[in-house]
Amino acid sequence: MPRPFVFPDPNDRSPNSPSFIVSSTQVLGIYKQYSGEKMERVTKKVQDWFCDKAKYYQWDEAIFSGNQCILRVKMDKRELPED
Repeated sequence: MPRPFVFPDPNDRSPNSPSFIVSSTQVLGIYKQYSGEKMERVTKKVQDWFCDKAKYYQWDEAIFSGNQCILRVKMDKRELPED
């Protein structure tokens, strides 16, 4: 049995790596797991659902570029370690 898809966690990001690219395979896998509906393509319906889910998981931005989704967290300068 394949591993389940996990929605990326924005808390795993750092100031040096505030973004995460979700492949079309991951987008469709996550969509199927949560909705139960199998889709073969990343449609507008899937994109809208995925962006809403990204907001729910507290990502600051979810932008589709083709069939991939770029998730981004805005890092506050207060979170940077002091020298």
